[in-house]
Amino acid sequence: MSALIVGAGPVGLTAGIELLRRDVPVRIVDRVDHPHPHSKSIVLWPRAIEAFARFGAADEILDRGLRLNAQNYYSGGRRKLRLGFDQVRGTSYPYAVSLPQQDTEDVLRGALRRFGGKIEFSVRLTALSQDADGVRAELATSDTTSTFGTPWLIGADGSRSTVREQLGVPFDGATYPQQFLLADGECDTPLAHDEAHYFMTPKGVLVVVGLPGGLYRVFVSVAPGVDTTDAREVIQAAATERSPVPVRLVGEQRTGLFQVQRRMAGRFREGRVLLAGDAAHIHSPAGAQGLNTGIEDASALAWRLARAGEGPAAAALDVWERERMHIAERVVTDTDRQTRMWMLSGWRRTARDLALAAGQRTGFTDRVVAPRQAQLDLTLPGRAERLGKLVAGARLPDHPLGSGGTLHDELSFGDPVLLILTAASGHPSAPERARRFLATARVPEGVRTAVIGPAEDPDGRLHKEFGIREPSTVLVRPDGVIDFLAPLSDEPRLTAALRSWSTGA
Repeated sequence: MSALIVGAGPVGLTAGIELLRRDVPVRIVDRVDHPHPHSKSIVLWPRAIEAFARFGAADEILDRGLRLNAQNYYSGGRRKLRLGFDQVRGTSYPYAVSLPQQDTEDVLRGALRRFGGKIEFSVRLTALSQDADGVRAELATSDTTSTFGTPWLIGADGSRSTVREQLGVPFDGATYPQQFLLADGECDTPLAHDEAHYFMTPKGVLVVVGLPGGLYRVFVSVAPGVDTTDAREVIQAAATERSPVPVRLVGEQRTGLFQVQRRMAGRFREGRVLLAGDAAHIHSPAGAQGLNTGIEDASALAWRLARAGEGPAAAALDVWERERMHIAERVVTDTDRQTRMWMLSGWRRTARDLALAAGQRTGFTDRVVAPRQAQLDLTLPGRAERLGKLVAGARLPDHPLGSGGTLHDELSFGDPVLLILTAASGHPSAPERARRFLATARVPEGVRTAVIGPAEDPDGRLHKEFGIREPSTVLVRPDGVIDFLAPLSDEPRLTAALRSWSTGA
């Protein structure tokens, strides 16, 4: 078992790290001749940070990055909504992190090296073919061309994916008529540095977001046909016009012009070739969802490839495709809705502003919109089994443990985990029942077990927050998604669920 990864951005690097730490050899190639120096995507949400934490890279991300605690939406020169993240629950990272993409990639390259991996730059994929046994990729450097055989190929090579083009997979969607300009650098403004600011005006949108080191990103929409030769001048003029407070670009600025598209590949899998990240889906930067979604693509894929031939992963790549297409469709829809919200005018603008104010007043946006923005409420299609507040197909919430660390620490080994929750009040014999179960149950090799009893949950808060009122079992996938849950007393169903991880049934 091995894999070829085409593309050494955050998505390809995440896939490579997750495979290497499961002892799967990988070869990572990229057509550029060195790591790119551009900031590109800058916001990481909790779920992506949790993915990095599972292989030990989160602390460096946090050390380098800037913590963002809120998003502010302005219209008519007044703030209509402050979307705070203090209502985000069930994660050790209840905030966003601002970090230029080149820094995120640098952290991931370091993690890749620690697991024994490397990147081959200036290597282009020029052709591929496949059969039932594997993929043959034609790879070219500046002076040689060779054929490389691999059981699996992951296309993480961006929106202009050569892998996708070689497969002939359609990439349907549309391009927004507006152009967008951005500038990264020093900025003289009273706007809070640790929050994001969206100014929605009839002339277009202005977004101001803090960057590490006291810098800012300022980006603006520009109507078609506007001369953008002097990008800084255009950005400054738009910022002055659209913000009620000073936003003044200072010193050297790194500027860029881009078009925003919403597109999705017609399929994410073609035999033994899989598409992830921007190669599979692109959309508006509204809400900063793209990079995060791609990281989740890779995290959800790698453990399945690593377990190919055993357990549900043997037949689950189609399930992966269905799950990730479902998530991509939601993200494309959400970001399109946000982008259109920026541009509303007339009575629609008035209705939008009233809705934002109502959301602020009632607390709805903090309770509901913030977790959705942070991608913590994503539920995958399929079963909708419930146990208390836990749902199969949803992410396992994190929670501190009395014995030190958090519940998600159990996911850092890269294996599925069977959690046995025994500290529910009124069940003093539950720990002994759990021990008897573990002594007789046939837990498949490669599935870890962890008992969350009175020592781990001394005040019962975890059980209360999860709504667990009786001794229960929760089987969690390596990517943190709940695969199965049932009362501990329902041993037949639990035994069948465990058996599926060893038989592929």
